[in-house]
Amino acid sequence: MSILTRRAALGLPLALAAGTGAAQTGSWPDRPIRIIAPYPPGGQTDLVSRWLADQLRTVLPQPIVIENRAGAQGIIGTQAALQAPADGYTLLYVNASTTLINPVVHANPGYDTFRDMAPVVQFGTAALVLTLRPDRGIRSLAELLAEARRRPGELTYASFGIGSASHLYGAMLEKVADVRMSHVPYRGSAPAVLDVVAGNAFLSINDEAVSVPQIRDGRLLPLAVTGPQRVDTLPEVPSFVELGYRGGLELLGFNGLVMRAGTPPAIVERFAQAVLGVLRTPEGRAKIRELGLVPTALGPAEFAAQLRADAPVWAAAARASGARVE
Repeated sequence: MSILTRRAALGLPLALAAGTGAAQTGSWPDRPIRIIAPYPPGGQTDLVSRWLADQLRTVLPQPIVIENRAGAQGIIGTQAALQAPADGYTLLYVNASTTLINPVVHANPGYDTFRDMAPVVQFGTAALVLTLRPDRGIRSLAELLAEARRRPGELTYASFGIGSASHLYGAMLEKVADVRMSHVPYRGSAPAVLDVVAGNAFLSINDEAVSVPQIRDGRLLPLAVTGPQRVDTLPEVPSFVELGYRGGLELLGFNGLVMRAGTPPAIVERFAQAVLGVLRTPEGRAKIRELGLVPTALGPAEFAAQLRADAPVWAAAARASGARVE
């Protein structure tokens, strides 16, 4: 066999694979695509998903349908997405809770992030904000912690689910500030915030997207934000780090999309480029900020690397918090 012929033969499997990939992606998408949002309507996940679906109408030849599958701190929706065919027609909206926290705090979430997910795009990082009603008579984090020490176990903090980032931040605050509060889990960020507004829960550490409108309307008062620094949407509100509290409160969450592992890489890349094209416009960056995220616009490889870098940090914080769901 000549060198040329041998090279051609060695290249044949790759050529066939490329041809198969082209066959798999050439007509994609030829039917509607769905994004499973594993939380109820009205929260950050839902708001970002619906905005993105609307933006992609002019980019992709098929519509995107948002399917809210709430329950078990995102596990129900996550399992549904990861049980769908790996054909690029089902995406899952993910955050730190569903990807990096659930596998640590839940005894059996039914999935493995690094085995079962193909990262597509990260929209941005996310800080959470601690809020309570203005009529509680508390104007600072120091005053809140003093009240918690006077009334151990009486103050309730609403989270968007057992084992969620919202829950973890509350547990972290209890630990680093040496206070005891009572955790009340909800089935999403919007119900948790609305119950704080209604006075049924004392405080919440929750998404900017659902908290900031209530703050601007005067129904909630912000005391601190998670992460290492202040956020653009609430420049007057100090970070926990600025106030001297770490122990995991310096961590930022994130939001993004994944497909099921095994989806043809060309489909993953094509959808990622469509989304990144939206996120990297001035209008896209502004809207993402409005929805409570700091834009990052990471593609598949970058998002995968970021997940692997963040995993041990969130795992350590989750274990240190003591949160556990059997």
